[in-house]
Amino acid sequence: MPDFPQMAMQQRVSQTMAQAQVQKMSQTQIMSLNLLAMSSSDLRTEIYAQAAKNPALEIKSDSLESGVSSSRSEIAPSSRFSDNTRYGSSSASGEQASDNFQAALESNADEREPLTDHLLHQLNAMHLSDDEKSLCTKLIYNLDEKGFHILAPVSFLSAENPLHTEEFLNKCLCLVQHLDPVGTCTNNYRESLFVQAKISGIASDLALFFLETNEHFDFLNPPQIQKIQKKLTDYRSAQKKLKFTPKDGISLSKDDITTEEIEIALSFIKTLDPYPARNFGSTQTNFVSPDVIVTKNEHAEEISRQTQNDNSDESPEFTVTFAREFLPRLEISKDYTSLINETHIKDGDTSEKAERKKAELKFARSSVNEAKVFIDSVLYRESTILKAAEEIVKAQSEFFKKGARYLAPLRQKDIAEKLGVHETTISRMASSKYLACEWGIFPISYFFTNAVGGTKKASEGSTNEAASAQSENAPLSKEAVKAEISEILEAHQSDKKALSDQKISDLLAEKGIKVARRTVAKYRAELNINSSYER
Repeated sequence: MPDFPQMAMQQRVSQTMAQAQVQKMSQTQIMSLNLLAMSSSDLRTEIYAQAAKNPALEIKSDSLESGVSSSRSEIAPSSRFSDNTRYGSSSASGEQASDNFQAALESNADEREPLTDHLLHQLNAMHLSDDEKSLCTKLIYNLDEKGFHILAPVSFLSAENPLHTEEFLNKCLCLVQHLDPVGTCTNNYRESLFVQAKISGIASDLALFFLETNEHFDFLNPPQIQKIQKKLTDYRSAQKKLKFTPKDGISLSKDDITTEEIEIALSFIKTLDPYPARNFGSTQTNFVSPDVIVTKNEHAEEISRQTQNDNSDESPEFTVTFAREFLPRLEISKDYTSLINETHIKDGDTSEKAERKKAELKFARSSVNEAKVFIDSVLYRESTILKAAEEIVKAQSEFFKKGARYLAPLRQKDIAEKLGVHETTISRMASSKYLACEWGIFPISYFFTNAVGGTKKASEGSTNEAASAQSENAPLSKEAVKAEISEILEAHQSDKKALSDQKISDLLAEKGIKVARRTVAKYRAELNINSSYER
């Protein structure tokens, strides 16, 4: 006869274990999603809070933590004195004097005027429109203590404001750059020197050439006139071999640049200040650290051509890396793992010592398991952000090649389908995360834009089949549709009868862009173009 009570008990035990496993998985998933939604600064705080609460979770290293003791501990004993530096300990009186001097320095308040206040005071005295003043104010608050951008300036443009164009942004940047001190509101010290040189009005073309790009600026390293002259000669020879001459930028008009001209250019550059904000006080600034860094690979054009010939969907032109250096590195405590592995309790031993060991072993196992779950959740966050960023780079490859004006329509749903996750997961991933690239630091949410007006047909007579296919299948953004409207109106500006909004809609439809008449009227108004009755 079967033992029904025993079978029922075993069934209840198995159901209880299954429910506990499902509950544990749910808690793990909840933690992973919560960490995914956190910014880097919030995650740092959470990591230190978990490490303080769980002794089995240890912080192995943290690159943002400074201090002599932490830096020395990472140096191997065999190499600690390899640089022949003599180390010694100071006396108690010497340490006391050093501490008193440091305390005096820290207690001495910085009475210099903050850079932000100094710039805003000048800005408020200028006669500007509300839109100009608003954007300039945002640009000023976006500066760090050196006077350089924290976030990419283009991220402050609003898609809902028709005045927020690239030209409008450049105008506001120029306004702030002309304020005292001249040369702030730039990306780096090289660009600041270039702005100062242009504003001065007395810089030679050669000096401007040196400061225009990073490539030209490298000509000054080392700052030896003979070597600089040789680099310029090689540069001119290479330019002559090109089949085309770049129209943009500053070009060298002379083949034989004398040493006197180079010396004059160097002397002028030395009068400029690479950090014009250094003489102003600092205010509390919330710095933004990127979660993802996108860098362009060397020989990217050759790689791109090879990829197209191989009919591959991969995009090796850019390398996407996760910025791990901004987060502490975690590990499981070796003491706790050793305690679990080395603790042996005899069966049936009920002594006080054995019970104490059982309690210690239970606590150690629980702590190690919680630490593993937390580390796995942190790794899940890193993996999800990195995979999503790689898909964003593939979808927005034209942006990373050419700049912000080539931003393509992209939905969070598209990235979610690529990764096989829910759209809310991508929403959490994009929240308070930042991406650094050649064009600056952008919120990841910046790369998600809506498509407008269907797709544009390939240009007739196109000789590039790949480019034609891409243009035919690629959706258009709102800005692209507005550009098409502007192009149509410009082409028909000499017509006796002005084009109506419906006629513009019909012409767009012929190009494969389906936009309603009301939408055309809205975009035309945003372009500051009058109706057909007023034109």
